[in-house]
Amino acid sequence: MKRVALKDNFLVLFFVIFLAACAPAQTHPVAVKTIDGWPTAGLHEVGLDEEKIAEAVGRVQDGTYENIHSILIVKDGKLVLEEYFSGYTWNYNDPQFKGQLTDYGIDTIHNLASVTKSITSALVGIAIDRGFIQAVDEKVLPFFPEYSNLSDEQKEIVTLEHLLTMSSGLEWNEMELPYSSSNNDLVQLFIVSDPIEYILAKPVVSEPGSKWYYNGGGTNILGEVIREATGMRMDDFAEQYLFEPLGITNYEWDHINPDMIHASGNLKLRPRDMAKLGYLFLSGGVWNGERILSEEWVEESTRKQIVTRWGGGYGYQWWIRTYQTDSGAVDSFFAAGWGGQRIVVFPGLEMVVVFTGGNYVEQEPVDEIISRHILPALR
Repeated sequence: MKRVALKDNFLVLFFVIFLAACAPAQTHPVAVKTIDGWPTAGLHEVGLDEEKIAEAVGRVQDGTYENIHSILIVKDGKLVLEEYFSGYTWNYNDPQFKGQLTDYGIDTIHNLASVTKSITSALVGIAIDRGFIQAVDEKVLPFFPEYSNLSDEQKEIVTLEHLLTMSSGLEWNEMELPYSSSNNDLVQLFIVSDPIEYILAKPVVSEPGSKWYYNGGGTNILGEVIREATGMRMDDFAEQYLFEPLGITNYEWDHINPDMIHASGNLKLRPRDMAKLGYLFLSGGVWNGERILSEEWVEESTRKQIVTRWGGGYGYQWWIRTYQTDSGAVDSFFAAGWGGQRIVVFPGLEMVVVFTGGNYVEQEPVDEIISRHILPALR
């Protein structure tokens, strides 16, 4: 009898183990606790439905949502979701802009594309807060006296604020031509011998402040204004006044030429550090009790200063959007970059969502993931 019982028990134990091994894993996305300044928590601890978030992650993993490289969520000051996926790095010289296949992870830096613009804007704000620049209504041309020969009556009224809101009126063609074309004005900056002259030589074709047009040239002028005003190249200024206070140590700037930082694109950061920048703006310019940006600058940067050609709002190199949900309207502001790079801040929800991706030729699914999964996950 004892042998039979032992045998029966063994068979039961075997089938329990077998069934457990065959059953689908009941796991939920989590964030990893490290020493980089992020406190972590479970999704359920901050009122997020784990199943809805897991569904979004699963759809990335099974290819329903293509070319997503990371999704992070910060809620109530805690990193609660951190998921990384495989994908191709950005390569300008490939027809599909695909580089090396990479398993993205916590310490992998990612090309932010035009998210860089929002960081350049923050640096302008820091320069104003610290007295290097007087105000956003300062005129642009006096920062560059060596190009005074390019001045005319219209250019003389262009201010830093016009550059920040992409309403300078300077002729620019960055949207009607692909970035693979050498005729694209932004691409030209990497070809001409004097990018600053190239930008400032453009004629004014609309009244400054009256019309929005996407213009990375103006953002690169802002980067050089920082240098002229502070005596520091923009990357050095960023390291001292923004990255070091945020504990950001792993990054890589792109260059237009050996001595000019590409202020409008292609900075590489870790997604965790992108989330820090989003949380800095969510918290009114404060990180870990230290004020890095003035609250006034944060408010002005993320307020609708002008309407874009698509009808949405635009601040100081930040986009403004309201999501419509079953529970009502949800306001947000965000930094956006080609391929699906995004830092989305939801002030009323105390939440920051970060995406990186490689949808350089495909439609990016970021907004669908937010609308279909992340916002409905809020209890």
